[in-house]
Amino acid sequence: MDNWQLKYTSNINQMLRIRQHLNAKDMISMKNLLVIKHKYHIADDIMFPDPACLAFFTSFEQNHLKKLEEDKKLLLAAVDIVEGDMKFYIYCEDIQSCIYDCISYLKSNSLYPVEFEIYNKDDFKTYKKLLTT
Repeated sequence: MDNWQLKYTSNINQMLRIRQHLNAKDMISMKNLLVIKHKYHIADDIMFPDPACLAFFTSFEQNHLKKLEEDKKLLLAAVDIVEGDMKFYIYCEDIQSCIYDCISYLKSNSLYPVEFEIYNKDDFKTYKKLLTT
């Protein structure tokens, strides 16, 4: 069962969701971090993405990343939405394969371009930092 927590942050325009309990076995094998970043257009005072953008990335998470997790290819550790940036923090063993797997879904809608940041051998340092935010 997924156990997610919405973290309190000092920024009213931020929504940070973090998975609370990670499988120790996954933490041993999936040491590389892939951050998928989407810059969305800020259309209101709250600075959150528009409903269509949220729907696309919710579908990406629920219909694509969840399946890849079940296949033990990656581990979604956190999702951060803040002031024009949406970030998915994904741990994996094989960065190249993970990027190709994600691109296969993300290219289905060119309205939502993404960038990839790679952290080889992050060893869950970024995840632990997000937990203490």
